[in-house]
Amino acid sequence: MPTRDEHVKKAQGNETFAASIAPNTQTEIDWTLVVLFYAAVHYVEAYLYKQWGQHVRSHTTRDKYFGKEASLKKIFAPYSHLKFYGYNARYEVSTFTAVDTQEAAKYLSEIKAQILPLL
Repeated sequence: MPTRDEHVKKAQGNETFAASIAPNTQTEIDWTLVVLFYAAVHYVEAYLYKQWGQHVRSHTTRDKYFGKEASLKKIFAPYSHLKFYGYNARYEVSTFTAVDTQEAAKYLSEIKAQILPLL
């Protein structure tokens, strides 16, 4: 089971990688959105590990914690937006733009602002 620190390191690596992708093509935009969502997943996983010693393998199970945990309720909206971007960039034929990647980065910043002080 990954530790809190391993999840944080993975999230930071995802952020660094997302920042390195130039959003010039739809594929680059899509992958930026996917990677930003997974950075958020790992920050949430770090929190769950710290609070509960949990490593959650399913999005559905992880989502249930947003209803139970007051700290996670505060990031539900930005996390949901990132999840929307990540899902649609992976599975649908959606046309996102570089502006969407900037918005997604802001959502991740909101998540980090709430989660990092709790870690």
